[in-house]
Amino acid sequence: MNVQEKKIMRLTTASHKLVHLFEGVLPPIIPLLLLEFNTDYFHLGLVVTIFSYAFGFGSLPAGYLSDRIKPRNLISIFLFGAGGLSIGMFMVSTFWVYGALMGFIGLFCSIYHPASNTLISHTISEKGKAFGLHGITGSLGVAIAPFLSASLGSSFSWEAPHIIFGILALAAGVYSFTIATDAPAETVKKNLQKPSTVQQISMWTLIVFYSSAAFLGLTYKGIMTFLPVYMGERMDMEFMGISKMTLAGSVATIALLSGAVGQYLSGRLVDRYRPEYIYSVVIWIGAVFVFLMALSSNLFLMLSAVLYAFFYFSTQPIQNYMLYRYLPQNRHGIGFGVHFFITFGIGSTAAAFSGYLADHYGLASVFYAMGICFAVSALLSGYLIFLTGKNEKNPTF
Repeated sequence: MNVQEKKIMRLTTASHKLVHLFEGVLPPIIPLLLLEFNTDYFHLGLVVTIFSYAFGFGSLPAGYLSDRIKPRNLISIFLFGAGGLSIGMFMVSTFWVYGALMGFIGLFCSIYHPASNTLISHTISEKGKAFGLHGITGSLGVAIAPFLSASLGSSFSWEAPHIIFGILALAAGVYSFTIATDAPAETVKKNLQKPSTVQQISMWTLIVFYSSAAFLGLTYKGIMTFLPVYMGERMDMEFMGISKMTLAGSVATIALLSGAVGQYLSGRLVDRYRPEYIYSVVIWIGAVFVFLMALSSNLFLMLSAVLYAFFYFSTQPIQNYMLYRYLPQNRHGIGFGVHFFITFGIGSTAAAFSGYLADHYGLASVFYAMGICFAVSALLSGYLIFLTGKNEKNPTF
């Protein structure tokens, strides 16, 4: 990579961590928010749903704009918008104002993924390496969010993680202005010379793929919203002298770090084997560990969470690779936009639904419900093998 490409990678990897810090800031501080706003799990789940709806639904117009506005400019808008609103949390005094601010932060965050993927595809010559590194740093952001948010919240106040993440975003926004907005001529030339790798599929196959992704999106939002507080309830390690909230956030972070390893390994496998088979196997195994999380406690819960994260995050590069093969190059933007909308937009309904289950049936019921969603996704992935097999003359698996 040349100097300009390295600067772009610094911006996109830092921004990818930040977008998932904004996404993951609320769940670890649920115990503090319950007291601060005198509310319940359902209403906090509703705030996560509002954020996630904005996060997902905004990706469709963001994808459209990424083809018409310099993507680096869009990333700058995300960083300054989300960062400024997060710093403004110190003025919030009511629950509904908090929910509204989280919704607007989600809207600014929705800009990021379409813009960053477009920026990388237009400016980086080693695209496979760049997308892999970009995905791993996003997983690291997801993983460290519980620890950072819980630690800052328990040490200072519920506003602290919002404000710190906002300051980091503003700093990244300032850095973004050092990066040129136009792609180098040699990178544009390589993009134009790239051969087509489209696999001919039917519209029904695409619908089945998106349906499987939608059920996985439900499990992601439902589990991620209540995993830290669930671990705080099920893990008894007070002898270590650590508060329950900090312990739960730390354990959730350890579990989620395995997701980066899963992304790396599955990304390597899709270059060698038929992706639909890998996708289905990974989802079936992941479903087992979601059900085990509902049944377990203490160290066995931690182990189950680690393996769940490993297999769940393994699906992401596989899904991206499958869409890359299913769609022609001039449809990649809208294809990824729809995928992100389904995963984070429609999937966000699981947060409020899971909050309702937690209030009425206990936190374990959330994981039983999400396990069922995982199983439905696994069934659809098996059907996907059948559908794509009819179009694949020489399967490689």
